[in-house]
This record gives sequence, structure tokens and C-alpha cells, in this order.
Amino acid sequence: MLGQKTISATLQQKDSLSVDQFVAMDNFGASYVIQDNILIKKKDKKKWQYNNFQLGEITSVDILNPLKITLFYSDFNTVIILDNTLNEIKRIDFNIITDFKNLASATTATDRNLWVFDTNTQQLEVFNYVQEKTPIQNLPISEKFITQKSNYNYCRVLTETTLYTYNIYGSLLTQQDLTGVTDFSMTNTEVIFLKEKKLYYSFEKDVYLINLPSDRIAIKQFSLHDDILYIYDGIVLYQFQLKKPTKE
Repeated sequence: MLGQKTISATLQQKDSLSVDQFVAMDNFGASYVIQDNILIKKKDKKKWQYNNFQLGEITSVDILNPLKITLFYSDFNTVIILDNTLNEIKRIDFNIITDFKNLASATTATDRNLWVFDTNTQQLEVFNYVQEKTPIQNLPISEKFITQKSNYNYCRVLTETTLYTYNIYGSLLTQQDLTGVTDFSMTNTEVIFLKEKKLYYSFEKDVYLINLPSDRIAIKQFSLHDDILYIYDGIVLYQFQLKKPTKE
């Protein structure tokens, strides 16, 4: 099925960038990168930084809500919530909470909630970090967990064989066969995923290969924001406009 249909990507801009990881752009035009295990936010000529070397390497950064950024440190099973100037406003150490959880991932959900994947139970949960309670649990997932991405309404969990989509009420909405996929980015209805060094665009049940202008672009990180596909190859940050398919 993959590669039968294609969509084009038009280069809009490219900028030299030397960082360990490009995270994403937020809704206010600020960029986020990681360099030497330090989270760096830049907008115009302003720059903010956050580091916490005692917690090990930064596992993931979720900037869905730029006023409450979710930082996850898997080595110490800890989540840090940052404000828009990267000041720490909340720390959740899952080693010491009453209902111990061993997290594989943690991302932003609705206000005061996180989407977390607990490897003890192999379950995706909505966790209230103020009350330190889990109001919603989903059924266990038997396959090996790879990663998760979320927004306020939905969370998608990628395993070795399947992409699961859940809503905030705990309902499993869809299961999509995506064997061999190693990473993805998402909006409410769209998914961009990486398989065998190629990017694919998925909407509803349709999957399209993204035709990039050059096959020499090494895909180190990628994200989709406001219909712009960002690709970072370790040297250059590319911005592409996708020509999305239209329903006949």
C-alpha cells in the first residue's frame, strides 16, 4: 500500500543550524532545540535556556502548550513542567508518587494532565499531576512501545506494528498497521511518519509518499506545524509546504 500514491513538498526556506536536536516551532514563532543536553528557546533576538543535568539526558520535549512545556527524563522517571520562559513550575517524580509508574513516555494533555505510558502495565493513561491520580486508563498494549505523540484531544501510540489513536476520554478510535515505522508527527487528523528513511503522509485511511525535492536529505528530526513540514538533517533546517491531497 505504501508508495502507491504520492504528494509533493515545495521548499519554502532552509537555514543552517548546528544543534544536537531540533525540537519544533511553537504557535508564537519560537524555535526549540537541544544542545549539550540544554533546552534552548529562541524568538527574534531573545533566548531562554533550561538544563537539569542531575536528571540525565532529556528524553523528550512537548511544546504543544508553550505556557506549560512538558520535559521528560526517562533515566530518572521524572517530568518537568516549564513556563514560557523555561522556568520550572512543576516537577513530578514518578518514583515517589503513591501509585508508582515506570514511564516510557510523557506528553501534554489537557490542563493539569499528562498522557503517560506505563511500562509496568503496558497502558496509556491520562495522569492528573496536581492530584497525582489517574482518572483514565486504556487497555494494555501487547506490542513493543516505540513512541507517543499527543495534543489536547488525542494521543497516538506507536508500536512495532501498529499506530493506535485514543481520545481524551480513553476510547480507542483507530488502529493503523504501520509495521517498520520508527517515528511520527501528528495533528488532529494527519500523521507524518518515517519508514526506511522516507516520509509518508497519512490522512484518514489514505497513505501517501512525500516526494521531497532531493533524495539526499538525511532525516534526523521532523515535525508538522501549521501545514509546514520541518526536516532537520543535522546541518540544515528545511521548511516544506505540502501539497495535500483533495477528496474527489
